[in-house]
Amino acid sequence: MFKMMRVRRESRQRRGVAAVEMAFVFPIFMLLVLGIIEFGRYLMVGQLVTNAAREGSRLAIRGTVTEEEVKQSVLDFVTSAVGVDAGQVSVEVSTESGATIQAAESKDPITVNVGIRFVDVTYLPFLGEGGGGADDPFTGLRAQHDADKWITGVSVMRKE
Repeated sequence: MFKMMRVRRESRQRRGVAAVEMAFVFPIFMLLVLGIIEFGRYLMVGQLVTNAAREGSRLAIRGTVTEEEVKQSVLDFVTSAVGVDAGQVSVEVSTESGATIQAAESKDPITVNVGIRFVDVTYLPFLGEGGGGADDPFTGLRAQHDADKWITGVSVMRKE
């Protein structure tokens, strides 16, 4: 009986310990989970942007379309797959010789570059464009994620 009384007394003294431990661990755990989600989103968007560049190159190497048609096709692909506005996507189509797609020689490499800023596709709202003003606590964090952080895809194929 003496042992049982001792166990009960110790359990009363430890009441609320799980809540305190949770208060310490939960924020770190949530940061880890959000980091995994954001990294997965980064990889997904990177793959979609690369696929868009590849599709643009396949269209361009035929030589039957203009650069503007290739850009529009790539923009349509990215906006539907990623879910961003066309103004947030950068698309460049070029040939090694500097000529247009139609004027390029056979076997001339055609390059399609596609890029999108990471802050335009992030799931974390405090990295996005919202907010601002003197009372915005995330202004400094947004400044660190400026236009230098691009997710890009490049595809080079030879003209047929």
